[in-house]
Amino acid sequence: MVSEYGLGPQVVPQFEEKCNCKVNMVSKGDAGQVLSALILEKDNPKADLVIGLDNSLIFDALKHGVLEEFTPKNASLVSEKIKFSQENYLVPYDYGYFAFVYNSEAVNIEINSFDSLLDSSLKNKIAIQNPRTSSSGLGLLLWTIAVYGDPGYKDFWIEFKPNILTITDGWDESAGLFAAKEVPIYLSYGTSPPYYKEFEDIDTYLAADFKEGHYVQIEGMGIVKGTKNRKLAEQFIEFSLTEEFQSEVPFKQFMFPVNKNIELPQAFEDYALQPETQLELNPVLVDEKKEEWISEWEKIMQS
Repeated sequence: MVSEYGLGPQVVPQFEEKCNCKVNMVSKGDAGQVLSALILEKDNPKADLVIGLDNSLIFDALKHGVLEEFTPKNASLVSEKIKFSQENYLVPYDYGYFAFVYNSEAVNIEINSFDSLLDSSLKNKIAIQNPRTSSSGLGLLLWTIAVYGDPGYKDFWIEFKPNILTITDGWDESAGLFAAKEVPIYLSYGTSPPYYKEFEDIDTYLAADFKEGHYVQIEGMGIVKGTKNRKLAEQFIEFSLTEEFQSEVPFKQFMFPVNKNIELPQAFEDYALQPETQLELNPVLVDEKKEEWISEWEKIMQS
């Protein structure tokens, strides 16, 4: 959103022209770090609008009371399958599916399920992210719980552990290891292959389509409780659902746009993973059990 190549520099100037205002974007890191900053600033909020909280963190945000209610006038533009359980607090602006992206020239087995990731030929060949510091890392942990249940997910992680070369704090570091060919597989998104095709002309980096289905990540925007510029925050959220904003999402966010009228670029049509089965745990359950699940995961990884 904030980087010079990201969505912000593309769409913010358009909004500034519409609102005759100045937008100041401040990066706080991954979604979990963004939420931590909101909680720390709760008594003296510095932001008007928060961007990037997702469906795994919404109840955590609500529990800490850092969001204000708002339903945009143009909410009907959002596809029906992409909704937050508490849609009056966060408005989706993009979505995607967690997936393992692999170099098809360097992996000699078919990657089509969690069981396939346990193959001994993949020992020390996979990079993932930490669920305590990374939204994608948390997404993977929740994905395994959605597939194997609790406590079944623990058995999977015990078997999977030998094939993990490294656990990074965020997605960027894992993507960097993959780009440097230090690992042939990393935890990413089903929308990563269109990037490699469009910008690096690589068509051998693919997203594995798991027969169990894929866990969805929905990223949203919300109004920060105590905002001093609520009207402008509302206007920005409504702007985020328009075709002007949403048409930039695929090649700036490398996620799917939520506006159902947007036509996807060809690279997305050809290379993005749109799974048959969309998985998602009840966010109330996630909020209730998240700390326990992460702690259990840490015990397995440290043993």
